[in-house]
Amino acid sequence: MTITEQPFYYKATVKLLLIGLVVAFLIFAKNILIPFTIAVVFTFLLLPVSRKLERWRFPKVVAILISIILALSIFVALVYFFIAQVSSFVNDWPMLQKILTIKWNIFQEYISETFHISSHEQQAWLKTKIQENASTGGVLVMGIFSATTTFLASFALIPIYIFFLTLYQQKFREFVQLIVKDDKNDHALQVVKKVSKVSQNYVVGIFLDVVILSVLNSTGFLILGLPHAILFGVLASALNVIPYIGVLIGSILPITMAFLTKDSMSYALAVAAICFFVQFLDNNFITPYVVGSSVSINPLTATLVLVASALIWGIPGMILCMPLTGMAKVVCDNIESLKPYGFLLGEEVNFREKEHIQDKLVSRFRKKIKK
Repeated sequence: MTITEQPFYYKATVKLLLIGLVVAFLIFAKNILIPFTIAVVFTFLLLPVSRKLERWRFPKVVAILISIILALSIFVALVYFFIAQVSSFVNDWPMLQKILTIKWNIFQEYISETFHISSHEQQAWLKTKIQENASTGGVLVMGIFSATTTFLASFALIPIYIFFLTLYQQKFREFVQLIVKDDKNDHALQVVKKVSKVSQNYVVGIFLDVVILSVLNSTGFLILGLPHAILFGVLASALNVIPYIGVLIGSILPITMAFLTKDSMSYALAVAAICFFVQFLDNNFITPYVVGSSVSINPLTATLVLVASALIWGIPGMILCMPLTGMAKVVCDNIESLKPYGFLLGEEVNFREKEHIQDKLVSRFRKKIKK
């Protein structure tokens, strides 16, 4: 009996076991796979730069090195800018602690008057909760520190991966041609080009989107007089890279800052209004124009992928999940046997695609009737 003749439950079990093995591999090998995946995405992004330099008569190795150095220079400049903003925030932290203490005392008084719970009882309850979560918090902090250290160690490998992936691009092209049947070579190479294009469009689009949102958020916060307006504007925009969750966290931080540093709640509400307005502009005008439909994934798929990526790869997974899902959709859309999965991943299809799907379903139905 062949595999195709096996009962449904047997095939389903095999597929589930295969998925489990893949997930286990992704988890255990994440310290290798995360930097390598980042390198693959940025290799697609930097390919046009290195090719342009080669057309200007630069040797291939020199062209690749220049493109990597340019990318690293931009990254270092952004990190330096962010560190400078954070340093300014750290200098004001003692003042913020005093404000936080005052606000906390006011909140305690409100609880005492409203619910008749004394400040002593509130402090005892809070102390108990802190002690209960101390061990968990310590483990969490150690986990974050360990993950950060591992990431920084792995980050050093990313430029090396990019260099060799770009250097051996022709070898990878020939490898694809060797593993694919001769009559499908051109089609396979076209799929690889489309995947590369999706990666380029997404990364460039996201970068421009973050820059535009940073300007809009920072301008709005500066007009309101929010302390460290540029830091919170850039942070809210950068967190927007993480779908759904990033937007929420990026909005809560400046709202909390307004609540702590301003006497009136109207300032916090004004900051919330700016975050909402900028997000409305981003969803309806900026992202569709700047990022476009390079990663046309429906919201249900995006949510499931986001949650799964967070469980498997943590924060790097949440950032990488959308471009990787977009690449997977391109592959599915261009391979006949995988087209149903591409249809499931994507947004609502247009009229012509609907007609094609309906014709295909009708054709299958007629074949079954004939049998």
